[in-house]
Amino acid sequence: MKQERRNGHAFHPIMSKGGVHEKTEKAKRKAAKHDMKRKVSEWLDVKGGTSSTPTPVSFSYSD
Repeated sequence: MKQERRNGHAFHPIMSKGGVHEKTEKAKRKAAKHDMKRKVSEWLDVKGGTSSTPTPVSFSYSD
């Protein structure tokens, strides 16, 4: 009984570095920051705050 030939490239040692591709740490941090900003914006909208324009601060000095 003859064995079926196998793909010699599929189990080559250099192919062991393959597999599931994950996002980089930088991409994960950026996504977390984006998510946090979105949640803050939603929270401010619910609370009645303004998320798009900051409140201007004016100082007046009297002599």
